[in-house]
Amino acid sequence: MHLPFSPKLRLAALWPAATALLVVAVLLYLQLPGILATAAARDLDDTARLAERALELPEAATGVPDPDLQGAAQRWVRGTSLRLTVIESGGRVVADSARAADQVAAMEDHSDRPEVRAALARGQGSDVRESDTTGLETAYAARLVTTPGGTPWIVRVALPLSSVGSVRRHLSRALLLSALLAALLIALLSWWLGRQLFRPLAALIAAADAFGRGDYRHPVPAPGAPELATLGRALERIAAEARRQIDAVESERDLLRSTVAGMAEGVLMADRAGRVRLVNPAFRALFALPASAAPAEVLDLAREPRLTDLLSRAQAGSETRVEQIERLEPQRRILALAATRLAGHQGVVLVARDVTESERLHEMRRDFVANVSHELRTPLAAIQGYAETLVDGAVEERETARRFSERILDQCRRLGELLADLLTLSRLEGAGALRAPEPVDLAEMVAEALEPFAARAAAKRIRIEVEPGPPPIVRGDADGLLRLISNLIDNALKYNREGGRVAIRTSAEGEQAALEVADTGIGIPAAALPRIFERFYRVDKGRAREEGGTGLGLAIVKHVAQAHGGRVEVESELGRGTTFRVWLPLHEARAAPPPG
Repeated sequence: MHLPFSPKLRLAALWPAATALLVVAVLLYLQLPGILATAAARDLDDTARLAERALELPEAATGVPDPDLQGAAQRWVRGTSLRLTVIESGGRVVADSARAADQVAAMEDHSDRPEVRAALARGQGSDVRESDTTGLETAYAARLVTTPGGTPWIVRVALPLSSVGSVRRHLSRALLLSALLAALLIALLSWWLGRQLFRPLAALIAAADAFGRGDYRHPVPAPGAPELATLGRALERIAAEARRQIDAVESERDLLRSTVAGMAEGVLMADRAGRVRLVNPAFRALFALPASAAPAEVLDLAREPRLTDLLSRAQAGSETRVEQIERLEPQRRILALAATRLAGHQGVVLVARDVTESERLHEMRRDFVANVSHELRTPLAAIQGYAETLVDGAVEERETARRFSERILDQCRRLGELLADLLTLSRLEGAGALRAPEPVDLAEMVAEALEPFAARAAAKRIRIEVEPGPPPIVRGDADGLLRLISNLIDNALKYNREGGRVAIRTSAEGEQAALEVADTGIGIPAAALPRIFERFYRVDKGRAREEGGTGLGLAIVKHVAQAHGGRVEVESELGRGTTFRVWLPLHEARAAPPPG
C-alpha cells in the first residue's frame, strides 16, 4: 500500500517502536506457552520420581491389568490434577488412574508415545501434546523403573495444562490492550505532529507544487515554526521574483507580437529544426494562407520550395540570405525575401516584403526616362537639322529660311508643351497638388475650355455639343480642372473623324459631380484600355505624333481627378467612339440630393 509523504514522515519515528512491540508480542504469544509447558514437563519428572518410590511394582509382567496396582495409582493421585499410568516395557498399560479397572484392558499400546520411547532409551522422557484420552493439552513425564528382580516398568505422570491456555488468554488480552494503547498514543502523537509540523509543511509543499505548475500567485502560508516560516518567506520571495520575471517576459512577448503583427512586412520565425513557430498576418496575406492555419502548416500550404531552401541556407550560415521570387497566385506579386539566423543558433527569422509596386515604379521610372529622352530627342534632332541646314546656306534663300524657321518654332513649342506637362505631372504628384482650392462651376469651366478648340473643330467639321443641365459645383483647383477638361476635349478632337461629334455633359448624382466627354472617333482597343492613363503611352504612335501630342494628357487627367478625390472611367468601342467620365466630390454648400 502506497502512503502519502506526510503520513510516512509523520510515523517515521514510531515505526521502530511499533515494530519492536509487535515482535515482542508475537514472540510472547508463540513462545511463552511452550516455555511454560516445557517447565511443567520438567517439574513432572520430579513428581514421577516420587511416584516410582510410592508404588510397589510386581516382579513379573503378566500382560494383564493389575487391580492392586490400579488401586494404588488412583489413591496416589487423589485430590490432584495428576494422572498416573504404569506401563510394561512392551507398551501394555497395566494401571491408569484416569480409567476404571475394566477400561484399562482396552487401552491401546503406548510403546509409540514419545515420552515412553525416551524413557526406554534414556531412563526418562517428557513431552507436551494433546491427550488422546482427555483431548486436553497435557504435559507428560516418564521414568524407567527396574524391580529388584530385573523387570522394567514405565511410570508416567501426566498433568493437563489448563493453566497454559489461561496464560495464553491473559497474554492475548494484555497484548490487545497494549496495542490499543500504543495506537492511541501514535494517533495523539501523529495529530500533534500534523498540527504543529506536517500541516504547515503540506501547505508549503502545495504552494511549491503550484509554483511548479506556473501558478506563482498561489498564497504561501506563514507557519509558526521558525524553520518553516523561513522556508515560507523564501518561497514567497521566489514567487515574487518569478512573477516579476514572467510579467516582464510576457510584456516583451506581447510587445514583440504586437510589433510583428502590425508590420507591413511578412515575418516568419522557425526553430533550429525548421519548424515554423510564428507567422504574422502580413506573411499570411502575401502567400494567401488561411488565418486558421497553424504555423507548422505554413510551409506546406505556401507551396513554395524556395522558402524551405532559403531557411535551410540561412540556418547553415551566419550571413543574411536574400532572394527575390515572383508569385502568380492569387495575383502577380514580386516578393523580396531576407532570412537571418538568430543568435545562439535558436532558429531563423525570414522577412518577406512586397516589392511589386516599387518594381513597377522602377520600371515606370526607367520607361519614363527612356520616353522623355525619346520625346526630347525627336524635336531636338529636327531643330538641329533645320538649324544646320540654315547655317549651311539655306538662310540666304528667303522662302526656305522662313519655312525652316517656322518648323524650328513648332518644335520649340512642342518642347515647351512637353516641359509644361511634365511640370504639371510633377506638381500633381507632390504634396501640394491643389493650389488654393475654391468652389468651381464645372459648366463654366467647360465653356471656358471650349474657346481655344473652336477653330480646330471647325477645320475638321466636328460638331461639339454641350448638353444643358444643373451647374455642378465642386471644390478644387480651377486651373487644374480647366487643364483636365481641355485635355479630354483635345483628345476627343484629335482621335475623331472628320464630320464627327463631341458631346459634353455635366451633372450631379448623389454627392458626386459627373463630367462626361464622348466622341465618335476611332475608339480604343480593349487590350489598351488599362494602359491609356500611363505616361507617354500611345495606342497609335504614328497618328499621335502627327497630331503633335506629348502622350501625357490622359495621365494629367487621371492625376487631377485623384488630387480632387475623384476618379476617371472610360468606355470605348473600336470604330464607334470613346466616352470619358470623371467623378468629383460635390462642394458641400451646393451638393445635390441623391437621385430618386
